[in-house]
This record gives sequence, C-alpha cells and structure tokens, in this order.
Amino acid sequence: MSILKKFHSLVLLVFILTVSCQPTSQIDYILFSGTITNTDGAYVTVKGNDFSYDIDLNADGTFSDTLKVERGYHLFYSGRERTNIFLDKGYSINLSIDQPMFDETLTFKGEGKGTQTNNYLANKARLDEELTVDFQSLFSQEEAPFSATLQDWKSKMNELLAAAGIDDNQFVSLEQRNIEYEYLAQFVNYEYYHQHAVKDSEFKVSENFNKNLTNIDLSSEADFNTLRNYKNLIQSYFGAMIQRGEIEEAFTAMRNIESSTIKQGIIPSFIYDVEAGNENAEAIYNGIVSISTDSVTISKLSDKIEKIRKLQAGMPSATFAYQSINGETVTLKDLRGKYLYVDVWATWCGPCLREIPSLKSLENDYHDARIEFVSISIDVQKDFEKWQQMIADKELKGVQLFADSDWQSEFVKAYAIDGIPRFIIIDPEGNIVNPNAPRPSDPQIRDLFDEFFENS
Repeated sequence: MSILKKFHSLVLLVFILTVSCQPTSQIDYILFSGTITNTDGAYVTVKGNDFSYDIDLNADGTFSDTLKVERGYHLFYSGRERTNIFLDKGYSINLSIDQPMFDETLTFKGEGKGTQTNNYLANKARLDEELTVDFQSLFSQEEAPFSATLQDWKSKMNELLAAAGIDDNQFVSLEQRNIEYEYLAQFVNYEYYHQHAVKDSEFKVSENFNKNLTNIDLSSEADFNTLRNYKNLIQSYFGAMIQRGEIEEAFTAMRNIESSTIKQGIIPSFIYDVEAGNENAEAIYNGIVSISTDSVTISKLSDKIEKIRKLQAGMPSATFAYQSINGETVTLKDLRGKYLYVDVWATWCGPCLREIPSLKSLENDYHDARIEFVSISIDVQKDFEKWQQMIADKELKGVQLFADSDWQSEFVKAYAIDGIPRFIIIDPEGNIVNPNAPRPSDPQIRDLFDEFFENS
C-alpha cells in the first residue's frame, strides 16, 4: 500500500471514530399538530403555570407548531372548551376534535411519542364525567354511600391507568398521586358541601369519617408545583378549617409549613373569606397578613377590611343613583320606607342566573309585604341592550337598575364586592341590616323576612 493510500485510510478512520463518538443530540422540543372540525375559532391555546401560547388554525381547522415547554401537565383550549394534556421534550402528538362534541371526540392519533399518555388523559376525563354524579346528588348522600361512591370512582380511575400500559413510570406515579389527591379532597369538602346540599348548616361529620385525612402530607413542594389536585387538596384542607371557625389553628399550621412556595401559593385562596358579613373576617385578615409577603395583596386587603368595618348592621348604607329599566334615575332615598333586598348581578354570571327562579318565587311570595326587590346589574356599558333583553326574556320584576361603572361603581366598591351574586338587606331608614345576606335559594332568607314582620 502506498504512503498516500495509508494516509487516506488513516484520515477516514479518524473521521469515522470522531463522528461515532459524538453524543446523540437530544430533541428539546415538542411537535404538536391537530385538526379541529366544525369550529369558527381562529386559534387554539396551550397554557402552563407561567405562559400562554396561541397556535393559529388554518382554514381547514388544522394546526401545527413546535413547542419548547417544561415537562408536565398543561391546558389545551379550543374556544371555551379545554382539556388537560401532558407534554415532554421529544413528544410528537396529533390531536383530533369535533368542536361541538369536544369531550366525546377528543383523541390523539398516530404512533408518535406521547400519544398513549395523552389518550389516557382524554379517556380519564370521559370516565370522570361518566362516574361523577352531579354536585347535589353526590354531596346529599350520607357518609357511608358517599364513601362508597368515591371508593368506586378511585378504583375505576386506577384500573384505567393500569390498562393504559404507559411505560413512563414517572408519569404513572404522578397520576396515581393525582387520583389519590382528588379522592381525598372530596372527603375534606364533604362536611361543608353536605350542609349546603341538604340545607342543614348544623351538620357535622362523624368522628371517624375523616380518619384517612390524618396523614396528609402538607409539605410536598414538588407536587404543589406539578399537580393541581394536590394544590386543591391543600387549599381545601385549610379552607375547611377556616369554615369550621378554626382560624388560629389553620394559620398556625400554615405558618409551620417549611415551603415558602406552598405558603404563599395557598394564601390567595383565602382572600375571598375576608368579606362583609363574615364574623371571622378580621381574624382571617390578620392570619393572611401574618403570612403573606406580597405587599400588593396586603395593601388591597387592608383597603377591603377598612370598608368591611363600615358595613356593620345598623350603620348607614352607601347610596346609589342608577338608571332603571324604565329610563329614569332611581336613588336609595327614593326607596325609603321599605326593606330592600338588593341583588348585585350580571347577565354573564352563571351563579346569578341560577338564582333567578328562586328570586322570582321569593318575590311572588312576599310581593304584598314591606319588601322592595332591587336588582343592580354590573354589566359593562356595551352590554346595556343585552341586559334589557334578558329582563324582558326572563320576565324579571322588581326595581331593575344598571350600575354606572360596573365593578367600579361606588355602591359596589363601598360594599367591598369582589364576587357575585351578592345580596344585601337595607332597612326602611336606609341602614344596613345584612351586607351579605342569604341567597334566594337559601331557606334562611325566608326566616329573615318573616322575622322582620314579626318584629315590626
């Protein structure tokens, strides 16, 4: 062999060894494609804890994009529908949905990595909907049948997971914990929800009912950051303590959690408990400010508690002067001489609309009494005609008013309203009776009305 040939052979060998020794490049993105049929949407959205990414739809409803996101659970939105998806680097998933039958038709096609995992999540959502009875039916059950219903749900969820044959052991472990956390959260919520379902505010669970809650781990920062069901469980756990009036015990336990992420993450869920009419509002406020490190939250909450302190029974009510459905301006002073049952609502508010049948029944039963039913809409100005139409369509009676600046209306701000519907009772002299009165669907409201007339 010539010296030149030997040299060429040596160069080729070095080249082969060099190439063969290069590390295999890791795919650091996700291929995400799909088809949405029968949709008038222009895009779909993927959301995570700290991002929201829109993907444009083509004219035929198809889409395709590459994503660079952290491994974990995310939300996929198409219009108002949404579903959980799981994403990881190297996944190649192809989604198919018929928009009008979103849940029923959701599937992932092909052989790409991640397909099996996400088809499991789609099947899990369908099974959950099939097994989960409505709120009223579930929480009106007594303890034993309620526990049996949940145990059946848990068993079938775990069977579905096992049957999926997913070889990602870490994902399987996450899902097993996800199922367990959702299961436990229902037990945490049972007492409070059962009280509402059977309309018995005095109901208490039996001594052994929550024995499976005694060993809940309140300090798993990894699960708190990864699993929504764990976060919901922790919030429900402390929320139930607060509902039972165990304020100091709840906030002491929160302060003892080592993870600052967990402490600061759950605190916002208790802000709405600082509300007018809640006898524990001051104690909850003190508990929140003793833990929260968010100066903006503390500042807003301090403003709110100052307003709440001015909403005690017997104090003068904030006034209003709003346009009525008939076009004239109606003020609080115009309505003096009767008790006022004020409903602050909006046409877009689902819970508000669900109260309408009970409100109409209540108004019909007390129409001859010294009670004026006043409804104040906080719809935005552009929905004024929608408000007018809904009043006509639902044949709403009483005094129908349209607030001048939606959430920023002075009456709304004075009553520290940050959630609707809100019902307020004002006496014939314009003083506060109850700044956060029972809803029309709550039997207690009739007891209150009857009490007014017994004492008048």
